[in-house]
Amino acid sequence: MKISKGCTVAGAMMMCAGTAFAQSGVVDFDGTETGLTGYTNDQIVGDGTTNGNLISGEFFANYSASGDAFNPMSRSSLMPTETDAGQVGMPFNIADSSVAGPAGSGPFAGDTLGFAGVAKQDGFFGVTDTVNFNNTFAVATFTFDVSGETDLGFAVDVAAMGDFEDPEDVFLFEYSLDGSPFQPLFSAIAWESGSTVYTMDGGAVVNLDDPLIMNGVLLNDVFQTIKTPISGTGNSLTIRFTARTDGGEGFGFDNLTVPTPGSLALLGLGGLAATRRRRA
Repeated sequence: MKISKGCTVAGAMMMCAGTAFAQSGVVDFDGTETGLTGYTNDQIVGDGTTNGNLISGEFFANYSASGDAFNPMSRSSLMPTETDAGQVGMPFNIADSSVAGPAGSGPFAGDTLGFAGVAKQDGFFGVTDTVNFNNTFAVATFTFDVSGETDLGFAVDVAAMGDFEDPEDVFLFEYSLDGSPFQPLFSAIAWESGSTVYTMDGGAVVNLDDPLIMNGVLLNDVFQTIKTPISGTGNSLTIRFTARTDGGEGFGFDNLTVPTPGSLALLGLGGLAATRRRRA
């Protein structure tokens, strides 16, 4: 089979880079919440509506450990915690500080962990070290109005860095239409017989064992778009994200998208991964 540049084959699924698609619902963690009708996060205290959006940074995290995260974030923003609101920057497991540190911290030239470098200035949902004295699993949901839509689909940009463990580390996207039982979309597993390389902003090349694979896509410090059709129709589509991770691994996702009908035609029966520019 001839494969175009930027495409890979994983099982029966062809994944290609750079394919554009329209959208009827999107959350970019920078204030755009097209079609979003509901958001829940079991790690957050507060209604999250103080800036006029359903998702807001103006609430308290449900834990006080500054190195933990399960919430939207950006390099330029300090994150609130239960005990010291507004005083905690992006966790070290997520931020690449080798050239410049995120808000609240300075550069660390010897940094060898973190996928969110200086080029990643927009917001995203970051996850690290959910296992602590308050909880193990963490769950967030995003509900979209899909009334009258057909040929539904889902897309998300994903990046990850660390030495993950299987089955201890869990990163799972699921969907439900109109309150039906949740069905799987994407799940990540640790490739325990493999390794991959990550490039820090300062130029250091880091080789780590046990990277994550999500639906056949090897994840790294470059955000990649993974998307898939969704079977069925309804009025309300809920995306549920569940995570469990303990230690020095970081995971992030951005641009949750419900594509418009017809825009998934190139997918066939599988999914598509579009490689994005580094940390952009």
